[in-house]
Amino acid sequence: MIESSYSVRFHPHLDTSFEEEDKDNMLEDMKNTDRLSSEDLRGIHLEILNLQKILGIGDRFGGIGTSSDESDHFKLLAADGDSLLVGARNAVYNLSLSTLSVNHKIDWKPPAEHIEECIMKGKSKTDCQNYIRVLARKSAGVSLVCGTHAFSPKCREYTVTDYGIRNTRQFDGQGISPYDPKHNSSALYIPGTNQLYAATVTDFVGNDALIYRKTIDETASTKSANIRTQSYDARVLNAPNFVATFVYKEHVYFWFREIASEAIDNNEESQIYARVARVCKNDKGGARPANERWTTYLKARLNCSLPSGSSPFYFNELKAVSDPIDAGNNDHVVYTVFSTPDSDVRMSAVCKFSMKKIREEFDNGTFKHQNNAQSMWMAYNRNEVPKPRPGSCTPDSTKLPENTVSFILHHPLLHRPISAVSAPLLVEGADRADLTQITVLPRVKAVGGHSYDVLFIGTSDGKVLKVVEVDGNATVIQAAIVFQKGVPVVNLLTTKDNVVIVSSDEIASLPVHNCAQQTSCSKCVQLQDPHCAWDSSIARCVHGGSWTGDQYIQNMVFGQSEQCPEGIIVREVFDDNENGDAQPEAVSRNVYAKEHSTVTVLLVAAVASLISLIIGAFIGIRINRWTASSEPHRSASSTSGSDYDSFGRARLTRHDSLTTATKVDHGFVPQSKQSMDATSLVMSMNATHHPMSMSQHGSGINTPSRDKNAIVTSINQNTLPRDYKVKKVYL
Repeated sequence: MIESSYSVRFHPHLDTSFEEEDKDNMLEDMKNTDRLSSEDLRGIHLEILNLQKILGIGDRFGGIGTSSDESDHFKLLAADGDSLLVGARNAVYNLSLSTLSVNHKIDWKPPAEHIEECIMKGKSKTDCQNYIRVLARKSAGVSLVCGTHAFSPKCREYTVTDYGIRNTRQFDGQGISPYDPKHNSSALYIPGTNQLYAATVTDFVGNDALIYRKTIDETASTKSANIRTQSYDARVLNAPNFVATFVYKEHVYFWFREIASEAIDNNEESQIYARVARVCKNDKGGARPANERWTTYLKARLNCSLPSGSSPFYFNELKAVSDPIDAGNNDHVVYTVFSTPDSDVRMSAVCKFSMKKIREEFDNGTFKHQNNAQSMWMAYNRNEVPKPRPGSCTPDSTKLPENTVSFILHHPLLHRPISAVSAPLLVEGADRADLTQITVLPRVKAVGGHSYDVLFIGTSDGKVLKVVEVDGNATVIQAAIVFQKGVPVVNLLTTKDNVVIVSSDEIASLPVHNCAQQTSCSKCVQLQDPHCAWDSSIARCVHGGSWTGDQYIQNMVFGQSEQCPEGIIVREVFDDNENGDAQPEAVSRNVYAKEHSTVTVLLVAAVASLISLIIGAFIGIRINRWTASSEPHRSASSTSGSDYDSFGRARLTRHDSLTTATKVDHGFVPQSKQSMDATSLVMSMNATHHPMSMSQHGSGINTPSRDKNAIVTSINQNTLPRDYKVKKVYL
């Protein structure tokens, strides 16, 4: 278990005192539950949760001044030096990045009349508050803050003076901040240009989505026109959920998911597709009447899928995007989280995209075209595309030919999807929590000089996975339980030493490594963590930076080393405890290795063989008798004596199962048995692999290869491919 230091931090407005000794006494009293009833225990559990909401236990902050039916809707806005800026309900917090204690707080609550008006329009009192969604540092001592402001977005400029922090200006925030705190939006301020890019909605009901650029300083002599996407045009934006925005070279990129206009069929059934769009930073709009419209806006579909011939299995819903990570060769990569639509077989995946590949498709790809509403979508004839190419950056977009501007307004979508660099690095099956957020600690140096990207991935049940990519494979190093089960991670941020995890009502900080937890060389090496290596000179698992010297033992590829005094340890594969109660503390899952002597193994094998022969003979006799007695009645799974249906797929009888033997977890608490998902059953594995789920939390074992048939197995009416041999077992 990860050791946490207890520290007490109160909200500045709480007029109370609470000594460390008092806290220890209260916690000690709560442990003495031998003579308490179940109702008393439930009351103590609630008291503990309330205590944790008031106190900062470990490096934690949040939950102060809100009732159980209210939410702070925390949003991580920026990190500046040792400060962490967080938007919340009617406030902006400046937290210490090292301790999460409050450095400063700005209160900004809507006037009572605005709240009343919002409630009269049908919104709840909880929603009719001011949730801070946008923050930008304009210059030294000047910050821009925007919030929902009771469904009437407003922005303010705050200036730090000798007398404190002053509100120096307030203006309309429509098109910058969302109206509803639950709306997914994104914003980016580019210093030097005084321009803010926002992706949000601009009406009360949330129907008019837009990508918008606003010049903040209205007194600037060189102010350019505010530019946006056209309203209510499904070809441009169709009910989008914005995920991320960043600048890359001469473009601003927007990542989102939306209803795909090109995928709506004759039954009006819609599909969600993942998108990436971009605009040129120097876009000035077109000539009138297109002077307030983008002339460079293009978008493309993102393809994160499990390949399988001509019918890949798609993860269509984009959930999270990392910042661009330097990959060398004049390229950057972006790590993303995808999921399938919400269903009983919902799955999540992590895919990696190349920015060079994305740029090439935007610069040279064909456009998608539909003649009319009843026509099929197809590639636009390259010879008919106007010049200069629509979407390319020009010194003055107001001088573009009318046909170029008109073309891009009507054909913003590229024909070919942009595929990930490879198959998903990590896939979580239907029996796992959804992946929700991702952040990357780039190029962490390991022993030997190689560098690896370390991923921190949030889940819908309050966990954070630490994952390292090694040669295109993902290894889950650690799974930390951060929040109560059922509380999703909504934001993540990494620094050199810490990862900051945000839920709607709580913020936590954990160290990026826990090397000292491992007490043996084999366990240390087994982590496959570039942060950790076994120091043979002091017999400890240590964290290092330069790794100078030859006393460090580490193996990033196999997680085993003959240099360890105990030699190579046979590793067992364990499952996660999905049913255990997640306490709001960080817990590390480590793989326990088990040593067996050769003599013991041979003896056990001999005894097992003898028992197997006896049991096999007994079962064989019983099966023969049963077969003889039931020969006139063929299995209900077969038609006309066939074990395959009319489509050539193997049928499953009541004796067949998509569930393998249960797995045992050796985690930090007693584990309940879990059955393996169908996806894991049919995955191709070599002889050295143990049956396991797509990602084995804390196992330090590479994610096995994935096969499309695995997915089809779980969703295609309980059938298997004809060439898959179904072995029936009768009990």
